[in-house]
Amino acid sequence: MKRAVIFVNGNLSDFSQVKKIIKKTDYLIAVDGGLKHILELELTPNVIIGDMDSMPKICREQKSLFPTMIKYPRKKDKTDFELAIDYCLGKKFKEIIIFGILGDRIDHMLANIFLITKTQTENPSIKIKIFEGKKEIFVVNKEIMIEGKIGDEISIIPISQKLKGVTTDGLYYRLIDDTLEFGSTRGVSNVMIKNKIKIIISKGVALVEHNSVTTL
Repeated sequence: MKRAVIFVNGNLSDFSQVKKIIKKTDYLIAVDGGLKHILELELTPNVIIGDMDSMPKICREQKSLFPTMIKYPRKKDKTDFELAIDYCLGKKFKEIIIFGILGDRIDHMLANIFLITKTQTENPSIKIKIFEGKKEIFVVNKEIMIEGKIGDEISIIPISQKLKGVTTDGLYYRLIDDTLEFGSTRGVSNVMIKNKIKIIISKGVALVEHNSVTTL
């Protein structure tokens, strides 16, 4: 199955970076107003999902240009983003890339991150990654290898009650079978001392952010 790329109606600060990541074979999903990002990239979505309340007006007026549109009522129990995640699970995508999920609405951002955490935990074989500018964010519940450059920043943030057996290789402040508590800032702003680093977690779930301080 192709890789799914979801565009949400949040911040997307570096279109040049997005162009480097997108592949011709990707399945592009516009979450309502996230369509504007896809159009800015001069691409065409495979499907548009949502209640269409934030879609650009000109797009609503020219629906024939977007034949695959799944419209939901405005009054519903799930956000448009959750509906898009459900769609990806139904299509059995094994990799999901997300753009535009970070924005000014803190409630939306937190809800989306916790939804991704839940999705990743319940579907450990699926690879989920968030991109925004020079940041890439992963949900990790076992282990991960991250490639970057020496000097890049790595943050390990517990989003379960505890992270147990945390071991790192390639980071300045090394952890060896450590425990990180929920709310702890100990794992924030570590630094890569190798071009490829490894993080292992025996138990728990973490949000891991890779912040490239140099151009990838």
